[in-house]
Amino acid sequence: MTAARVLRYDELEPTPWRNGQGVTRTLRAMSDGGGWALSIATIEGPAAFSVIPSTQRVQLAIDAVRLEIDGDEVRLNSGEQVRFTGEQRVTGASAAMSSRVLNLMYADGGPELRLVVARTVPQIPRAAEAVVVLAGSLETGDETLGPLDSVLFSGSPDHSRDFAGRGVFAVVLPRS
Repeated sequence: MTAARVLRYDELEPTPWRNGQGVTRTLRAMSDGGGWALSIATIEGPAAFSVIPSTQRVQLAIDAVRLEIDGDEVRLNSGEQVRFTGEQRVTGASAAMSSRVLNLMYADGGPELRLVVARTVPQIPRAAEAVVVLAGSLETGDETLGPLDSVLFSGSPDHSRDFAGRGVFAVVLPRS
């Protein structure tokens, strides 16, 4: 049996970064089990990312963002992503006044995960662990999700879902 949990972005508590240059809204924490976490961060200014040993990270730009990873500059436009380890030295900066990014982290040695961008509802794979609405809307059951709302699934990995809507979606999947 599969359980779905809908999270409304506007209801998520923003957690300020220690350096004051951004906030994070947690969708799923490592402590929730399964060895992975998902969050939406807002970057307000140049900021060094925390070092998180034994962790793999994937960052998907919701808004354009500039990163420096071990001294190499990486520019991401909306929908683009980059992978790096939790041990790497990473600094992020907004490409505008403020940038939002979707962060996926998973523990080394656990199941490997990936982020894909689906541009239509039929492109959302049945094996999805989570779906974040980047633009448009997604209907699941009696719920309609708007931009930055999400749905997280627990249970068997090939569960049946009844989705409708139009938009752009970030999807967390097992890496194949």
